[in-house]
Amino acid sequence: MREPDAVFIEVRSSGWALWRTLLDTCVGLIVGVLYAFLAILVCGIVGEEALSTLYWRVDLDPLFRASMGVILLVGAILAVTVPFVLVAERAAALRLVEKLAEKNPSAVPPQRIRAELQTSPGQYLRRTGLAVFWSIVGVGSLFALMVVFTDEFREDPVMWGALGIVAVLAVAAGLVVSAGGRLMLRDAPRVAALQARWKAQVPRAEDTDRRRREAAPRTVLPRWLVVPSARVVARIAAVLTTATLASLGAFMLSVYMRQQCRTCDPVYWDEPIENGIDVLSLGSGAAIALCAVLGVVAWTGGVVLQASREVAVTRWVATGDIRMVDPELIAPLLSGNRALVRLQLGLSTLGAAGIVFATGAVWAEWTVVDVGPVLGVAVGLVLVGVVLGLIDSPRARRERQAVRDALHPGEAMPRQTPLKTARAAAGARSDD
Repeated sequence: MREPDAVFIEVRSSGWALWRTLLDTCVGLIVGVLYAFLAILVCGIVGEEALSTLYWRVDLDPLFRASMGVILLVGAILAVTVPFVLVAERAAALRLVEKLAEKNPSAVPPQRIRAELQTSPGQYLRRTGLAVFWSIVGVGSLFALMVVFTDEFREDPVMWGALGIVAVLAVAAGLVVSAGGRLMLRDAPRVAALQARWKAQVPRAEDTDRRRREAAPRTVLPRWLVVPSARVVARIAAVLTTATLASLGAFMLSVYMRQQCRTCDPVYWDEPIENGIDVLSLGSGAAIALCAVLGVVAWTGGVVLQASREVAVTRWVATGDIRMVDPELIAPLLSGNRALVRLQLGLSTLGAAGIVFATGAVWAEWTVVDVGPVLGVAVGLVLVGVVLGLIDSPRARRERQAVRDALHPGEAMPRQTPLKTARAAAGARSDD
């Protein structure tokens, strides 16, 4: 009896979609916090060096100092929260593909889902617990040394209370490590069974799609689905990245020329070097700002372009006619983030930066701007991003499956760029 053909099937469940959306939101929040930190660093140094009169007139220093404290707090919250969201998303993905295998033994989930399940979800939980545990042990050791060798701290009840809190947190982290180990042992056979199944099925599914694709009439994708090409987009991104790195390098040079180390006294030079440092600081700061604006414009254009292509290709395959096209041309529409997910990431990034600065303004009692509306808009952007991610999930599964049914692209992996090829070769050498 002939074994049924294996096929690639797009997968989704409500539980997995929720955790996936929350994880994407967390990624956007992390990026937003990092951008806020960079903005404070650049604006603070440029303001003090080249625009000191305006900087102190607007009274930005207390805002930036308070915002740095907010960044530390938000960063700590994300560092603890994100790993657990990741574990929940991986566990939901594991249940999802197991149900798919029970319902349709010949179905193969896409590569992006299979890549998530290379290891047990419990492994991520265990690693998180270990990282938190040893971080707490390091902090607790410093507190203990302070108590042992300093009489003042030894008689301070606050210090003993801090040591007690550290001990409780260490026990909690140990429990997380233990729970992760048990979960890893429980799920390891399930993950191994799925990986063995996919190892046998993926080549068959690829062969099935290749035969159906080659039997279909050759056609050409509509021009505006492939123009501008991925290569042109990559070149634009490379130019912007290079310009940004060069601007950051020039900015850091101006900082180093002014102060060689954190504890060093500022260095003042004779003219014209002194003016040159101010010009370099102001010019590089302006260049960074310009690159940021151009990056936002390019990112927005990319999202609009991808959204248009998603609509166009969905309409193009709506007839259900099987066609033959180069799988690499439609790979970005199947393997990458969809336009609404990219928009979700952008809104979360912008919302996180807004929350940092608005909370910093409250802490610093900074009254130059009405903080309430800013904070409300920032939180609203994050919530809108979550809603967009949830709304797009069922449509993403439906539209991507329609593309697979009409074009049979197989894995549809994106074309390798020189950088990706070099990384792959380096990884192969390290494995050897």
